[in-house]
Amino acid sequence: MLVRERAEPDLPGCAELARQVHERDGYPHYLPGDVRGFLAGPAAYGAWVAERDSRIAGHVALHRSSSPPVMELASAAAGQPASRLGVVARLLVAPAARRQGVGRALLEHATRQAARRGLCPVLDVAADLSSAIQLYESCGWVLAGAVTVTFRDGNSLDELVYLGPVPPAR
Repeated sequence: MLVRERAEPDLPGCAELARQVHERDGYPHYLPGDVRGFLAGPAAYGAWVAERDSRIAGHVALHRSSSPPVMELASAAAGQPASRLGVVARLLVAPAARRQGVGRALLEHATRQAARRGLCPVLDVAADLSSAIQLYESCGWVLAGAVTVTFRDGNSLDELVYLGPVPPAR
């Protein structure tokens, strides 16, 4: 498996991956009509894909921020201003590539990228996504607390906020 920087030609495959994960797992809970924009928004420090057999098996990004409740809790728990946080986001693993280390490799890669930038890695996850939560905890992420995020349309989502571990040296 190869983890590499996401390139523009990868976006259609990543968008299809997001649709598959949404259909299977309900993540993201609110998949926007503009899936490419969801994946390649301007708030990213960077984004990476995992490739296996020349196919995209997963995706992850490192963002500058998340919702205000997430950033407030993460900042307080980490003892860092929000500007010193790197938000691991858009972690997607193809259903056919699950339980093969793809998610773990992408999570560790994004964590190292945050550390390279001098950022404290954090993430938020919907409280009902137990498989994702198990992955994060097995990788050493520590629960900082819970928040409720309310969207512009009035819908809300209960989320857990995690602080990342010190990344493994490579």
